[in-house]
Amino acid sequence: MIELALAAGIGLALGVVTGMPIGVVNVAIIDAATRGQQRFAIGIGIGGALADTAHAAIAFVGVGRVVTEHPSWSKLLAVVAALVIITYALIVRRPRARTTRSTHGIATGLLLTLPNPAALGAWVAVAAVLWPRIALAPALSLALGVGLGSAAWFVMLARVIAKLPADHRVARALPRIATILLVAIAIIGVTRAFS
Repeated sequence: MIELALAAGIGLALGVVTGMPIGVVNVAIIDAATRGQQRFAIGIGIGGALADTAHAAIAFVGVGRVVTEHPSWSKLLAVVAALVIITYALIVRRPRARTTRSTHGIATGLLLTLPNPAALGAWVAVAAVLWPRIALAPALSLALGVGLGSAAWFVMLARVIAKLPADHRVARALPRIATILLVAIAIIGVTRAFS
């Protein structure tokens, strides 16, 4: 029982810390929140957290190595991830693309994160260094903690950004910056996979 609680606590901390760097989910959350779509932004965060949970579980259980050891699989996933990111960036720019449904956000967060081989590879590396011989139950407990920590960070980010006044210079510039960052993230992901 203590091992499960320890694993969950470590996962919670990892979820918060790994959610903080600028990545596709953070950028999409900031973009949606600055456009007044707080519920959608929170949904993106929850979807991203669910994907983080899946990646962490796959990595800590030991299955993630199977994917990362096959370069052709990683390349395919990188292309899929890039296409999803670019499609998202193009769709949110359409005038009628406004949605406030959190369920759409959850699906979006999952799609933006789950096929990303770099995210899975990062979790495989963390698992190998942090707890290479973890049993199944603590591994799943850790993964659940990761999801809760990621969700907490992403929801807080969405709420903080949504509080920016719409006429604030930063709020007006963020959607354009977000589009540029999303395209850059997609290009960098494919470039890394093929280099």
